[in-house]
Amino acid sequence: MVNGCVLAVTIIAVLYIMGNGLGLIESLDFGAGAYYYADIPEFSKYTDGAWYSSPVPMWVLILLFLIWGAFMYRIWGWIESKGNRE
Repeated sequence: MVNGCVLAVTIIAVLYIMGNGLGLIESLDFGAGAYYYADIPEFSKYTDGAWYSSPVPMWVLILLFLIWGAFMYRIWGWIESKGNRE
């Protein structure tokens, strides 16, 4: 019952938001592409690194990401194998 009510309220809210165009920026009317930041004119002025600059080189960040992914893959495989044994 509660799930049905939450679903109904969510659908009503979505239709209201879509119908009234809430959250859209009129000057950036690109249709569906309006939600991709790369479509914003002069986007580079917002990404010039003035806000935050990481002291860690990008290659180190990518390497850490790949190591983390491999580690999570191994853990997931271990969890799956434990579940299959029982």
